[in-house]
Amino acid sequence: MQIKDKIASIPYLLSIKRLANEKKVDVYLVGGFLRDLYLNREENFDFDFVVEKDAERFSVAFSRKINCKWIVLDKKERTYRVIVKKKENIYHYDFSQLKGDSLEADLLRRDFSINTLLLNVNRFPHVQVIDRLEAMRDLRKKIIRAVSEEVILEDPLRILRAFSLWARYNLQIETQTLKFLKKHRTLLKKVSPERINEELFKILDSSCSYSIIKKMSDLFILDEIIPYIRKSRGVYQGGYHHLDVWEHSLQTLSRFEILYRRRLTKSPEIVDYLNQELAKNRKRIHILKLACLLHDIGKPFAKRVKGKKTIFHTHEKIGAEVAEEFAQEIKLSVKEKEVLRKLIFWHLRPGYLAGDIFPSQRAIYRFFRDTEEEGISVILLSLADWRATRGPLTNRKKRLIHERVMFKLINFYFNEKKKKPLPKIVDGFDIMRKFNLAPSPLVGEILAKIKEEQALGNVKSKREAYRVAKAYLEGRKDVYKRSGD
Repeated sequence: MQIKDKIASIPYLLSIKRLANEKKVDVYLVGGFLRDLYLNREENFDFDFVVEKDAERFSVAFSRKINCKWIVLDKKERTYRVIVKKKENIYHYDFSQLKGDSLEADLLRRDFSINTLLLNVNRFPHVQVIDRLEAMRDLRKKIIRAVSEEVILEDPLRILRAFSLWARYNLQIETQTLKFLKKHRTLLKKVSPERINEELFKILDSSCSYSIIKKMSDLFILDEIIPYIRKSRGVYQGGYHHLDVWEHSLQTLSRFEILYRRRLTKSPEIVDYLNQELAKNRKRIHILKLACLLHDIGKPFAKRVKGKKTIFHTHEKIGAEVAEEFAQEIKLSVKEKEVLRKLIFWHLRPGYLAGDIFPSQRAIYRFFRDTEEEGISVILLSLADWRATRGPLTNRKKRLIHERVMFKLINFYFNEKKKKPLPKIVDGFDIMRKFNLAPSPLVGEILAKIKEEQALGNVKSKREAYRVAKAYLEGRKDVYKRSGD
């Protein structure tokens, strides 16, 4: 489809043209939609318009003309949105007031050159794209160039937006712009957490986010978003590691993305699992990538030197607390926060399971009981973690066993998911009546034990369930007596 035809396909564009000519005001289509056309990207349902004067009145008139919802996006910046629902699609028409006293002045306040293309809607269907700041040249060269240093100062979020554009369009940030971003990185402290996490997750959404995150790390921009990593830089980990704590964490992200591209994408079950939405526009895979970066964040706090050994006992527990604090700071959802905490808390557990050629059924059951929905993510994090561990003391045979066990666990999980849930043989009331117990946590413990034995094939009747309950109570006589008093 020709560019003219693609522009003509914008719903209600003729209505905007007629309204603009009727009100004798120039209206320009600008930015993202035109950029995406020249990059041959997927359909973009967000349209940005610059109105020469009185954008509020114009946008209200447009919303009434087509009978659609109108909202204020930013009163201070005089930006308004009309929301159009057409068939199965939702379109956003954003109208902003011309900034400054001319079109050129408006363009000079935009973020990056590739977002400065313009089209005068009043003259449609005559299509002449206006390029005042060499946007077309930068699109051809596939580079991201800041319009000026001042635009970074005006809105420091643009520091992150440069990297999210890299992630989305596979463009490179030009050298001078990189210098601006590094120079003003501390201004990110002034940006709201919600805006920061929106751009961060756009970066993590890339299948090759490692190279982008690595560049942000090299420029110390990432330290402004995740200040905890400052303590991880340069922390020696002993002979099992060839990298310090932070470089190992970066390498873990790299290893996960390689694993995902080369192997995990071949499994529809794993892909569906990782694409589960935890919050709006944020998926399980995004939190897993974040966990790759944060899984050893507790090590600087837990580090101890014992003789010639460097040890990090309980770093997973400390790390889970630090990660939860970070998740709170950047305003992740309750669900995302809990998933991140669990991944870091349990990330060592799969390695213990791989101590044998294949763990027992009981060990497998307890692993998935404890990790719940996050079990597969914990396993994938462990795989990436082990692949990023290449110190002189590492053992190739152990690594191969670990890989084999991890993929067997993944297969076990998805095979079990296909089976019918086990029937409930007894409930809490049955247990309380049978053993004369009052309601207490002890009843829940007994039911959990019965459920475990049932899953292992050791309980198939009430009689066998009561036998398990009795044995459990005999092992907890002190609690049993207090509960029965």
